[in-house]
Parts: sequence; C-alpha cells; structure tokens
Amino acid sequence: MTALLGYLSFDGRINRRRYWLFVLSIFGIFMLCGVLAGVMAAILPILMIVLVPVFLALMYASLANGARRLHDRGKSAWWLLLFAGLPLLLSLPGELTQYSPDQGARAVGALFALLGLPFSIWGLVEMGCLKGQTGPNRFGEDPLPPAEVAAFV
Repeated sequence: MTALLGYLSFDGRINRRRYWLFVLSIFGIFMLCGVLAGVMAAILPILMIVLVPVFLALMYASLANGARRLHDRGKSAWWLLLFAGLPLLLSLPGELTQYSPDQGARAVGALFALLGLPFSIWGLVEMGCLKGQTGPNRFGEDPLPPAEVAAFV
C-alpha cells in the first residue's frame, strides 16, 4: 500500500526508468478507460460519470510523477506549469474554434495549439531523456544506487 501511495506523492525523486514505466502504465490505463467509455456510452451515457474520479486520480498521479522526475533533475515542480499547463492553455482556442464555420478562426486556434508544441517537446526531453543530478540534491537522495550511477557516467 505504501508503494502505491508513493506514486501520489510530490516529494522525492525518481529516475528515468521508473518515470517511463509509470508513463507507459498510465497510458495503458487511459486506453482501457477510453474503451470502457465507448462501451458505457453505447449502453447508457450516464455511466461515463463513473470514469471521472478515475481520470482525476490518474491526472493527479501523473502530475506527481512529473514533479518527482523534475526533482531528480534539480528543478522545482513549478516547471510543470510550463511543460504541461502552458500547452494545455494554448490549445484551448483551437478546441473552442474547432467547429467554427470561419476558416480564419480555426486557423488561429490551430496556430495557438502549435505554439504550445515546443514547450511540450522541451518537457519531454527534460523529464524523459536527460539524466538526473548525481548524488543528493535539495529534493532528496539520488534514486539510483551507487553501482548504477557508475555505469551511467
């Protein structure tokens, strides 16, 4: 149970391997929820309400995972606002104008969404590709044992 609760914590650090294992697991769960949502919508649309708490819990756990990965890089979790919040905010005009009959409004919405892409790519590289700080930092001990640290240097 404590291992499961560890995934909900914003404290500490995790290495790239644990980060990617979590991301891929969450992706699989999101895909399963998508299939369930389709089945529920076909049977009785009100049943989709059941998936809302699951979605919120997965989003919370994903943010905690990203925060711990940023801590391993020596950065504050506030960087998630730049890597995830800003692209989400910039995609809103595109979502709002998606069904507009005005081609210009849809083009502006798509342009805003594209403006968020570099921040998403930066976040992907920062959290998913770059090595964490070696040794302890202000967020905790190095998540890699000393033998594994030597292998990556």
